[in-house]
Amino acid sequence: MSLPPSISRLGRLLHSFPLSSGYLLASARGIAFWTAIALPFGYLPMFGLEMVQLSLETFVVLLVINIVALVVGHSYHR
Repeated sequence: MSLPPSISRLGRLLHSFPLSSGYLLASARGIAFWTAIALPFGYLPMFGLEMVQLSLETFVVLLVINIVALVVGHSYHR
């Protein structure tokens, strides 16, 4: 028994996308790497221009996010 044409087309389409675990891991590393690079450029001026009241909690949260992004994105394009 064969599949209906619409389902078989969908199957061929899904197999054409590179959704392997290696591809997803490389994408996550790339996003983390560029987040670690760009994040300081966003929050340092924000605090410098006093757009947000600088609190210890805000600073610690941003610092933790940046550290996690650095660790995850460390091996990007290595």
